[in-house]
Amino acid sequence: MALEICKLLELFIDTLNKCGVYLLEMEDTCIGYNIFEEFDIGAISFLHDNTLKKLKGANLINDNIAKMSSELRSNFLALQDTDLWNVDSVKHATEWRNILELSDIIKLQLELYNSK
Repeated sequence: MALEICKLLELFIDTLNKCGVYLLEMEDTCIGYNIFEEFDIGAISFLHDNTLKKLKGANLINDNIAKMSSELRSNFLALQDTDLWNVDSVKHATEWRNILELSDIIKLQLELYNSK
């Protein structure tokens, strides 16, 4: 496997790890940093359809993981420039809860897929 695809997988996983229900236990500054800086950058690049196609082509993710990851990116980007783009909303809004939970589901699916 090419180094590039290994690095892409690592960055894809790192992006997913910056988002999840676990953040709700963190301090506001930690939530803000992980979501609005780390995950934001990663979602744009490493949840992009081109990245997902490469990972799928290398058989590192399946169709379902790719589809959910694309949905996660789309749902996240839809919140930019809205009234929900703040830490308080991450902690309380259903839209954010769905994003956090979807990231956790993807991580679990990825773990199951790669354990085969």
